[in-house]
Amino acid sequence: MAIALLAGTLLAVAGFLLTSVQGFVVAAHLAQSDPAVRFLVTKHVAYAIPTVLLSLFSQSMVIFFFIGTGRLVKDDIAGYADTDRRAVLDALRGFKRRTSPPATFSLLSAIGVFVLGGAAHVKALPSWTHLAASLTAVATHLWALGAEFSAFVENGRLMTDPAAYVRTISAAVPASRAASPRPRP
Repeated sequence: MAIALLAGTLLAVAGFLLTSVQGFVVAAHLAQSDPAVRFLVTKHVAYAIPTVLLSLFSQSMVIFFFIGTGRLVKDDIAGYADTDRRAVLDALRGFKRRTSPPATFSLLSAIGVFVLGGAAHVKALPSWTHLAASLTAVATHLWALGAEFSAFVENGRLMTDPAAYVRTISAAVPASRAASPRPRP
C-alpha cells in the first residue's frame, strides 16, 4: 500500500509538471505553429483533471493510512509495558506529525491549481497565477514525497516487529543523551 501511495504522489508530480508545460505552451501561443504540438497541448485539461484527482486520492489516503496503521499497532501493543507502549505511541504520533502537514498542503495546492485553472481559462485571472499555483503544487508534492517516504519506511519497521522497534528506540535514546553535552550548573 505504501508503494502505491508513493507512486501516486510521484505520478501526481509528473502530471503537474506535464500539464504545467502544456499550459505554458498554450499561454505563450507556441502551439499555433505546429499541428502536432497543438494536438498535444489541447489535452491540457484532459491530463490536468486526472492529475488533480490522483493527487487528492493519494494524499488523503496517506493521511488515512497512518490513522489505520496506528490503530492496528495500538491494538498489537496493548499488552506491552507502559514505557514501551508510550515509545511506540510517540513514534506513531511522529509519523502523523511528519506526514499530515505536507499531505494536507498538497491537497490544498491541488485544489488551488484546479480552481485557478478555471479562473485563468475564463480570463478572470492572468495565466501566470495558474502556472505559479502549479509549480507550488509540484513543490508541496515533492515535500510530501520526501516526508512520506521516510515515514513509510519507519512505519514498516514498526509494524513488522513493534518489540524490536522499541528496543531500537531504547538503545538509541541513551546513546544520544550520552553524546549530547550536559548543561553546566
